[in-house]
Amino acid sequence: MMKIRIVIIFKYIEVHKKVMKILYATLRPPYSTYKGDQLIAYNQIKNLGGKYDLDLLTFINDQKEKKELIRELKDHCNNIFFIELKNNKLLNLLKTFINKKPFQVNMFFEEKIQKQIDSIINKEKPDLIHVQTIRMADYFTNYSIPKTIDMIDALSLNMKRRANNENLLKKPIFEIESRLCRNYERDIYKKFDKLFLVSQKDKDYYENNNKIIVNPNGTFITRTKLKNYSFDKEKYSLVFHGNMQYYPNIESVIYFVNEIFPILKEKYPEINFYIVGKDPVEKVKKLNEVPGVIVTGFVDDIIDVLTTKIIGVYFMKSGTGMQNKILEALACKLPSVATSLALQGIKGINKNHIKIANKKEQFIDKIINLIEDEKYRNIIAENGHEFIMENYSWESNTQKLVQVWEDVLDTY
Repeated sequence: MMKIRIVIIFKYIEVHKKVMKILYATLRPPYSTYKGDQLIAYNQIKNLGGKYDLDLLTFINDQKEKKELIRELKDHCNNIFFIELKNNKLLNLLKTFINKKPFQVNMFFEEKIQKQIDSIINKEKPDLIHVQTIRMADYFTNYSIPKTIDMIDALSLNMKRRANNENLLKKPIFEIESRLCRNYERDIYKKFDKLFLVSQKDKDYYENNNKIIVNPNGTFITRTKLKNYSFDKEKYSLVFHGNMQYYPNIESVIYFVNEIFPILKEKYPEINFYIVGKDPVEKVKKLNEVPGVIVTGFVDDIIDVLTTKIIGVYFMKSGTGMQNKILEALACKLPSVATSLALQGIKGINKNHIKIANKKEQFIDKIINLIEDEKYRNIIAENGHEFIMENYSWESNTQKLVQVWEDVLDTY
């Protein structure tokens, strides 16, 4: 009898346990998922939907974004609050010379928007606020409500690396922004209960990191999805995919086309290099003029691209965080060659899953090795695929997120 009574009590507690009320705030709408922050938000919200009292607050540029987001996420959110960001970004940048905050923070901050957000929070009274990126942080720092922030990557480190690769005219600008971001990140550390990063390497960059949680990304590509694809490979086809407005990606493909591809083209005259990604900048579009280089722009189905090329090439020289492109390539059984920097944040990955090279000559040798040895190419493809399937999913990412939220709430 005693055992039965205990079970009944625990079931009563489970049923009556208060559901967390979360305000999830993003700078960009979580759909479409062309950029890393959008990809994270979209998949986390879809996995959270229905289990928690979740409100989404996001900035939008136009009504098209609003309609798309409602269509995709209305069933996963209790409320969606849209805020139109129409401001004078150039004027906002000048605030930096007064308040010493990063250009990227001032660019997106408006007092009138602060009032809108205050009104939403006062009305909805969330138990916890989750903010994406330091660019949004200023709107929430003064609240005493439990708060977490997904910084995604170490922005100050990103700016520092970019400064090292920029020309003499731009270099000082990125050095200044790196220092401003570093000071601001230290301030954010004090004002939020927990901070998320996708990469252990980024966490190690911070000297005081007890509040920082590493939560790696997942991939939307699953074994079930891949059953719909033929894997009919195009001979001598190389591919790079990613957001082609993101500086590290632009830098990577330009370097590859100028320094590596000509040597491969001489050895394999029929070889092609595909650059795949939405809205390529002019410098990338011009690469179309190089024989054998094909800049596709946006494609409807990235899986179809990755399953039909023989090698992925990711000569990343800068950037921080986790490169989703690597997860996607390996998930699609695309044997790939990448720099060590491209693999940061992917814990446990090694030469059995992907070929690693940091120098031009090594990179070329490993591509040639994969082209010439089909058996070895297939082994690497299978190893990489299994590694991603077993270790990186959005379900585990979201579970870790929720556990941290619950831990934070338990401390209040």
